[in-house]
Amino acid sequence: MTRTVQLWCSVLLLASVSAEDGPRVLSALVVEASRGTILPNHFAGDATVIDEQQITQAGARSLADLLTTQGGLRISSATGNAADGELHLRGFGENSSSRVLILVDGRPVNRPDMSGVSLLEVPLSRIKRVEILRGSQSARFGDNAVGGVINLVTQSPGEPKTSLEVAAGSEEYSLVRLAHEGRYAGNGMAVDLELNDTAGWRENSASELESYGLRWDREIAKNHELRAGLSWANQFTGFPGPLSTAEYEADPRQSIYAQSGAGNQYFSEQTLQRADGGLVIGKGEVVTVELPLAFSRRDLSWNLGPGSHSDTLLDTWTFAPVLRWTGEKASLSLGLNARQDRLALDQYAEIQRIQRTGSAELERGLAGVFSTAEWEAWERWHLTMAARWEKAAVDAAARSVTFPNDPDLNFSRGTDEINRALQLGLRWEPGETWSTWLRYDHLYRLPSTDEIAAYQGFPLSVPFNDQLKAETGDNLELGAEYEMASWKLRGNGFIQQLDGEIAYDYVRNLNVNFAKTRRLGIETELRYAAECWEISLRYTQLDATYQDGVYEGNSIYLVPNKELVAILTLKPSSTVTVQGEYQFTGASYEGNDFLNQADRLPAYGVASLLLRYQARSDLAFYLRVNNLLDETYATIKYSGVWFPAAGRTFQCGVRYDF
Repeated sequence: MTRTVQLWCSVLLLASVSAEDGPRVLSALVVEASRGTILPNHFAGDATVIDEQQITQAGARSLADLLTTQGGLRISSATGNAADGELHLRGFGENSSSRVLILVDGRPVNRPDMSGVSLLEVPLSRIKRVEILRGSQSARFGDNAVGGVINLVTQSPGEPKTSLEVAAGSEEYSLVRLAHEGRYAGNGMAVDLELNDTAGWRENSASELESYGLRWDREIAKNHELRAGLSWANQFTGFPGPLSTAEYEADPRQSIYAQSGAGNQYFSEQTLQRADGGLVIGKGEVVTVELPLAFSRRDLSWNLGPGSHSDTLLDTWTFAPVLRWTGEKASLSLGLNARQDRLALDQYAEIQRIQRTGSAELERGLAGVFSTAEWEAWERWHLTMAARWEKAAVDAAARSVTFPNDPDLNFSRGTDEINRALQLGLRWEPGETWSTWLRYDHLYRLPSTDEIAAYQGFPLSVPFNDQLKAETGDNLELGAEYEMASWKLRGNGFIQQLDGEIAYDYVRNLNVNFAKTRRLGIETELRYAAECWEISLRYTQLDATYQDGVYEGNSIYLVPNKELVAILTLKPSSTVTVQGEYQFTGASYEGNDFLNQADRLPAYGVASLLLRYQARSDLAFYLRVNNLLDETYATIKYSGVWFPAAGRTFQCGVRYDF
């Protein structure tokens, strides 16, 4: 409560500054070159760019809010807090976090285990631009990219500027964001901090974040640049737990853990430290060499109730040097990729961490080579190519203190495999207003350490499944887009086939290469911007089915067959913006319903509202109401139990740039 009062004092102080009118510039999804971008100049595919202006004006609590409204993505959450949720792209439901690759300035941050990237750990104050590439990008970026890629481009030091944003709202929500950048004596500096707290819409679903970041760059010689960055984040997340149908209908805000008096035994807390650096030789020249090196450490405490407590320390090293050549009508890059993950886990019988019941050590190493090329073979015809060869090796050792002679809990095993990926694209741009593309991908996704090994106190029928291999497959898509004056139209169809898609077989109690699957879909986008209003629509129709095995012809569970995101923006004056947002998600079969016979997870539609007042060019106030109509819905349902999403919440804040 003290922090909330302090925030509102800051709001009132800033509000005392006299207002002056200023013009509002329409936002636009424009692809432009910048540090950390991953978009080819002539990308043969469906890409969405969320620029700095959209991020500034979104009034979003976190990256999750930004990706759902401006990016048109679906997020599911077991806590009711979207910032702790799982991103979905191209028809992946369960374990989709392992099938959507998250990059920061082009560098992967996905975990080797099944834990997803928190959508709070990279705060909005650090992000300048978001790039969303839908569809497989395994050949360009490797593991985890079978559904698509989300690249977060962070602030790069430029002209001195500072921004401060403070907000407060329902469920004891409070936010402070502060960012500054500038150049001093040849040194570029960018710093940011964020405090982002809420008690949560459900009982025992609190979320707290404290984050700090620093970036530095310096030109050490003509066209030679040194770069470095440091970041630290601490996050707490409460677990409210699932509800039966009767409990869900009676009160979706309740927590079975809190009501049993054990709520303080269900939460996680993690500290994340990340450091990266690199040397760029020949920046902006025909031949450029990049030598990036990064290290991250995640210290995670996981508590899933009395008797189930664990601490996990994950260290990750990555090194990915790249040689680039850029000509007048062609470009080529050659690179190496090396990554080492080391994970150490300790399990305890009580939350005080007194009696250790087990431990595990895992290592995963990746090493490979990749190449990308772009060539204007004929006038207005652009060919793109990417290829990757990668070897992966996993070594795991687990020991049980409680049951030292149980072979299911005590093992030391290893496995390795080699995978290849290929991408071929063709884009035709006959004029300034429209273009069309065709792309083929051969893809793969490595099994996570959790899928291979039973080392977290939950035995599988095979403790180390060295028969589990990467899921592989093919993707083909065709699309076109038209953009002129106020109009933008885009449409594309795709078919993706996976061989040996990995899934948990609850009958065999084992993760297996389950079946051949197919995802067939159509994505459309419409955008129109007039002088005083703007509308954008994104619609996806999808069919995801098993193609062989005992469930041949059945739909894949937790995958809705349709999704719609609509945004209507009204600008009655140069200083006032009213924005309505609506997201519809179709029904899907509930988790573990391979037979498609259980009650389905119902469709839902959620409307949100944003009011923004630009008092002057450097001062803006906003009010955001999420789930305006207080819709009761759930984004996850497993075997008859529900994980409710948040009802109506609001936040109001102010942003000051100086």
